[in-house]
Amino acid sequence: MLSQLRKLGKQTAVYGLGSILSKMLGFLLIPVYTSFIPIGDFGILAVMEITILFLTSILHFGIFSGHQRYFFIEKGENNYGTFLFNNYAGNILLTLIAILPFFLFSSRISELFYSDSSQTENLKIVFGIVVAEILCVVPFQILQFEEKPVRYILLNIFKLTLSFLLTVYFVRNLSLGIEGILYARLTGAGTTAIISLLFVIIPRLTFRWDISLLWLSIKFGLPAIFGNIGFLIFQMNDRYMLNWLSTDIETGKYSFGYKIANFINLIFVSTIGLSYMPSIFSKEKEENNSRYYRKMLTYYCFLIAFIILGFLFFYKDLLTLVTKNRDYWDGLKVVPVLSLSFMVMGMNYFVGIGLYLKNKMHHFLVPSLAAVILNILMNFYFIPLWGMMGAAYSTLCSQIIYTVILTFTAQRYFKVGFEWCKILLIYSLAIALFIGNQFSESLNLFLVLFIRLLLLAIFPLVLYKLNFFEKIELTRLREGIGKIFNRYSPWQ
Repeated sequence: MLSQLRKLGKQTAVYGLGSILSKMLGFLLIPVYTSFIPIGDFGILAVMEITILFLTSILHFGIFSGHQRYFFIEKGENNYGTFLFNNYAGNILLTLIAILPFFLFSSRISELFYSDSSQTENLKIVFGIVVAEILCVVPFQILQFEEKPVRYILLNIFKLTLSFLLTVYFVRNLSLGIEGILYARLTGAGTTAIISLLFVIIPRLTFRWDISLLWLSIKFGLPAIFGNIGFLIFQMNDRYMLNWLSTDIETGKYSFGYKIANFINLIFVSTIGLSYMPSIFSKEKEENNSRYYRKMLTYYCFLIAFIILGFLFFYKDLLTLVTKNRDYWDGLKVVPVLSLSFMVMGMNYFVGIGLYLKNKMHHFLVPSLAAVILNILMNFYFIPLWGMMGAAYSTLCSQIIYTVILTFTAQRYFKVGFEWCKILLIYSLAIALFIGNQFSESLNLFLVLFIRLLLLAIFPLVLYKLNFFEKIELTRLREGIGKIFNRYSPWQ
């Protein structure tokens, strides 16, 4: 088990490295945003960013999931070139057809979101970004599944670095504001899509039409899209509803806090989840695979809880150093609640295992609908009452409901028997340590630092004392540490 965990850890480290570095570049844009973008405009930009996320999540028509599901199967049958051609070409055609109405009605959409047509041109750039971003996904999947980490990392870094440099130039030097941010993102994604087409896609293609192969992917992935539409809506409607029920400024503050909390999701939660997904299918035929699936969720919760705890201990201190515009500081209040929400969200990669293995993707619909209905109702009540904090609490509660329903649904098709007592212990201990840290914030800086480091050290120690770790896990851990010391010992 630990050898499998180490393999997954290596994959997470390798394929997460490019993502980590690139997202760090995006994180470094925060001083640019806070120095040159008014908080109200930041709220407008946030609505555009979640529009990009929503459209890129549905306008691939399930082809991404189908490509992931059948990649190894088609490789094994020596039919991958034809499979790729039909999937990639079909993806381009369907996406362009679907995005055309958005271009034609950009003015109407601007009036719907912003009460006037002032953002029409920016929305057209947004829809261009959607097309470019969609065309980047399959090449990255190929490089990950073929275990080509250097190319994966370099291409990822190139995309985000180009976008970063152009954003700084357009916003700071040319004072283009939101328009400059969008143009920079379009250029980065578009250039990457062209490079990946030339050097990743085309060398692997077999130019032969077989619509059945495209339909194979759509048939697998499209039900998941319908099932996840509700999930996407409830993930995103907080900013839409804040924009509707509150002000651009309140939306901007919340969006800033959301971006900070989302750093944990982008760098760690999503990276671990996406690295784990291929192993779901590779372990499908192995005996006792339920233990692998069970332990992966437990290890995920332990690791992410520790990371989030450390992040929440220090994020305010770091951000107040680089965020000079005090209008943004209020948004940091939502970070702890949203960070916990992202941790729960990451569990969905693991608890939905039965639906992936048994091709029951349409069953994502029930938890999605339940979550989105609850989230909308809670936002209607909590946003007028508590503003952005109401939106944060609504998001967390809805996420918990989604994960609970998804777990019960997936367990009907593949019984795993997750270690819920251990998981509850992780959450309870992490929350208790976070609350304990709040009482130390008024103390001397060095004393505060000591207390925070002590609390982080206490986290795994308390779990150890409560018999969280199995004997075989501790044995393998000691053996691994011993090998490391022996390898690097100066006395060897």
